[in-house]
Amino acid sequence: MVQDAVALAIEALSWMEHEGLSERTAFARASRQLGITRMDQLKMAQLLIMETTRRRSLIDYLIQGAIGREFDLDALQHGIASFVRLFCYWTKFHMADEHDVIRVLRAARAVLGWRVLQPIEPGLGRIMALDIFEEMRRLPHDEAEALSLFHPAWFVSASTFVLGRPAALKLMRRNAQRASSYIRVNTLLGGEEACLREIDEAEIKLEPVQNLPLAFKVLSSRRPIVKTKAYRRGSLVVQDKASILASAVARPRPGDSVLDLCAAPGAKTAHLAQLMENKGAIYSIDKSSVRMSFWKREVSRLGATIAYPLLADASKPLPTKMKVDVVLLDPPCSNTGTFWKSPAEKWTATPERVHALARTQRAMLENASRYVRERGTLVYSTCSILAEENERNVNSFLTVNPDFKVVDSSPRIGLSGLCGLEKSQRLYPHIHDCNGHFLCKLERTN
Repeated sequence: MVQDAVALAIEALSWMEHEGLSERTAFARASRQLGITRMDQLKMAQLLIMETTRRRSLIDYLIQGAIGREFDLDALQHGIASFVRLFCYWTKFHMADEHDVIRVLRAARAVLGWRVLQPIEPGLGRIMALDIFEEMRRLPHDEAEALSLFHPAWFVSASTFVLGRPAALKLMRRNAQRASSYIRVNTLLGGEEACLREIDEAEIKLEPVQNLPLAFKVLSSRRPIVKTKAYRRGSLVVQDKASILASAVARPRPGDSVLDLCAAPGAKTAHLAQLMENKGAIYSIDKSSVRMSFWKREVSRLGATIAYPLLADASKPLPTKMKVDVVLLDPPCSNTGTFWKSPAEKWTATPERVHALARTQRAMLENASRYVRERGTLVYSTCSILAEENERNVNSFLTVNPDFKVVDSSPRIGLSGLCGLEKSQRLYPHIHDCNGHFLCKLERTN
């Protein structure tokens, strides 16, 4: 079991490093590539991938301290570097015993070849001998704190500015733990009771989310949800609670016209269609043809028949002059609210990237407003916790668009927004046990 799990983890971590893939995409590609299907092997590999990535900054610091005199970690072959990181996690954070360490090392020799690993094996021994606390004492306090929290130093400062130090520490400590999972029951293909019965037969244990109809927290599942009959048939959608809330706040009615911007991969589109009882029209726009291919499969699987795809850039004028009842804008963002679920995002997000994204978001928000009819609504939604991508964008928009006003967003399960936007909502992993998220609902007046 160990050899295949280590091979899968090394391959996935290498794909992430080489092509910038997400954990989920790299894991799926590597498991197909290696033909690994056993559940125990998949679970062990997923643990190695997620927990190694979650601690990437501290792991790299420890490795450089142990082997930096002889090897540059970034110059090593992807497979070797991935294993060294995995080995550091296994020995310093997983608290593996000597027998487990030997099994992992033997598995790596079988996967990569003992001759390939031989030059760095003395460095592996030094990694095992490291005292983490002693290594951290050599650093300035701010650097040591960021490493111990497994977050970039800039994010420690940014989240402290937004939340205050006590709450920021709680957020980052929650990000270091396993993320919760949620599903939405899809009533487009059957009644709620029939769907829940099918889910129960799949041995998926659920807990309803208060104030959010048809949303459930997954307590346990005997097998991966995407492998169940209930998922294949479309009875359920794997979707975070905050994402479900976005469509609920948009609240389209049967017969409405809806513009769904940055719509792929399609879960929110299908939820909008469900709220509309498949009556009306949804125009789903995304600029990525690859992502829209996922959108088509998902919308078809879930039985949404009123959604129409259109390839276009939401930051630029769209090939239509229509005015709609509801616009839902979910623009690309820094994903700082999803660090607990996708830890690789921590190591690609930078202040410069946040600034660039905020400019694009403002352009998209301004463009989206052109298609809202009088008394129509516009919902702005991101999975970022940074004010620069959220309240500052909305306030900047309101300054030059006096024909829009912020209105109450309900159902209300989050905290009030910042910067005077009390009617908007903010959600956080450490408080709401879901992705960090921002939601603001705007209405066009006369």
